[in-house]
Amino acid sequence: MNYKYREHEYAELIYNNGFQSKYIPTELRLLVLHFRDVLEMKPKEREYSLYKFCNKYIPDFKKENYFKSINTALRAGLNKEQKLVTIPKIDIYQSELDYINSLEINQEYKKVMFTFLVQLKLNKTVFEYKRNKDYEMLYFYGGKIKYNNIKRMSNIPKTMSLNDEVINTLSGLGLVIILHRGKISLNYIKNCIPEGEVVFEVTDFENVGLYLDYYNGIKGIIKCGGCDKILKAKNNKQLYCEECAKKIEKDNWVERKRRQRNKEDVTK
Repeated sequence: MNYKYREHEYAELIYNNGFQSKYIPTELRLLVLHFRDVLEMKPKEREYSLYKFCNKYIPDFKKENYFKSINTALRAGLNKEQKLVTIPKIDIYQSELDYINSLEINQEYKKVMFTFLVQLKLNKTVFEYKRNKDYEMLYFYGGKIKYNNIKRMSNIPKTMSLNDEVINTLSGLGLVIILHRGKISLNYIKNCIPEGEVVFEVTDFENVGLYLDYYNGIKGIIKCGGCDKILKAKNNKQLYCEECAKKIEKDNWVERKRRQRNKEDVTK
């Protein structure tokens, strides 16, 4: 999820440093698109560069073992609808928040509905960017992995069942319709009309539910004082996320050392 909607950045990372995960076929596809769209390589050059890259970064690389994955990646480079996708933010409107918050359901259910809304906006952005036509679907469908992603993004308790508890309850209220094979119709989206003021932007697609928690003033959910990341505080005194806290601590250490050196110079 870290790079799911930052493919330009991820492809460049792969290009400069080698494979970043065990999902080599996916990374090969991103690399081919980077060759095509960023480095402007022609098909033959892309093929040569891809084999050269694999030979460099895959221990004991043998062409016959990766031939299928490499060919699939190279074919992606011939498809104009295959594009690197970068989505820096998703706008959230006051009218959307007002509708979700008007429902007489608990906060965890609202977070799931909010996450489905954000995921639908992400799907719409990707689809329209790649295919240059409108995305009209109000459905969510997929297997266990996709539903687990929604649960993780929603930041609901691990003990809460997304399907048996949340979605079944929303279905009973007529907010969603359960169809078949993991497909649900997100009926409530028709009432989430994106108009008026943009209240905030979702930029962390791994922790979507925390944005609604923060907006609704849920205790313990804070905005980092350094980078504006929304997070769950570990204690009442926490002001920064872990990354910013480390940077501030390092900067303070450097500043203390500088003052100490200046003081020693003065005494001399």
